[in-house]
Amino acid sequence: MSLEQLDDKLYVLNGGCMCGNTLFYIADGGVVMVDTKVAGQGDAILEQLRTVTDKPVAMIINTHTHFDHTGSNGEFGAVERIVTHENARRSLTKDSCSPVTNCEAFRGDTAQYLPNVTFSDTESLMVGSDRIDLFYFGPGHTDGDAWIVFPDIRVAMGGDLFGAKGVPFIDTENGGTAIEYDETIARAVAGLENVDTVISGHVQAYPWDDLVRYAEFHARLEEHILAGREAGKTPEQVTSEFSLPEHLNDFGFAEPFATNFVRLMFEEAAR
Repeated sequence: MSLEQLDDKLYVLNGGCMCGNTLFYIADGGVVMVDTKVAGQGDAILEQLRTVTDKPVAMIINTHTHFDHTGSNGEFGAVERIVTHENARRSLTKDSCSPVTNCEAFRGDTAQYLPNVTFSDTESLMVGSDRIDLFYFGPGHTDGDAWIVFPDIRVAMGGDLFGAKGVPFIDTENGGTAIEYDETIARAVAGLENVDTVISGHVQAYPWDDLVRYAEFHARLEEHILAGREAGKTPEQVTSEFSLPEHLNDFGFAEPFATNFVRLMFEEAAR
């Protein structure tokens, strides 16, 4: 793992297990931890946290349901508030699910580590005198992708809704959608205010303009896919023919997700 300081109050813990980024926001009332990687990483996460603060973990926020973002929820002792979007919590409480959802991790004694605070559209939470703003702009990667904003330092994180600069994985079991992705990202760009830095779900922190360009990337991608479908092309043809203008050439449209994304949009457009 590598710990990157973005602000006096904010650190990003990258890597270590091919899993999502973990954030440490050092509020005056304790640490706000965003996402907890896979199971078994709690001690390693705490070891990194203790290099920058002795404050207790006051709140955990899960950006969505997946195992690489919720896996170590129960490895930090009693945390008063574990927060997520209401749809993400619903996914975590399913009777059965595929491994990516992580519902099997919250049964019996470990059910106490399920999120106990949820929101639907917008919510503001206080940790001491520090405010954390939560937003939901619609389905995309899943149907429960939360945006977290730290307004005092002008930083936002949207988990795997902006996981990296490329075509995303769509979790249809948990309400993800290809055809609505562009609109959801566009609503995030329109709805998030006074943000300078956006932290991705898996890679790094990007300037605000990269999220704006990500919205343009998805708008162009959807236009291309639907035009190809209308022309009778196959998903493979549509994938191979997609190109981007120079100002978007840092965004990737590659396997293993590209053709599946096109196929899914074809299917959704036919409904």
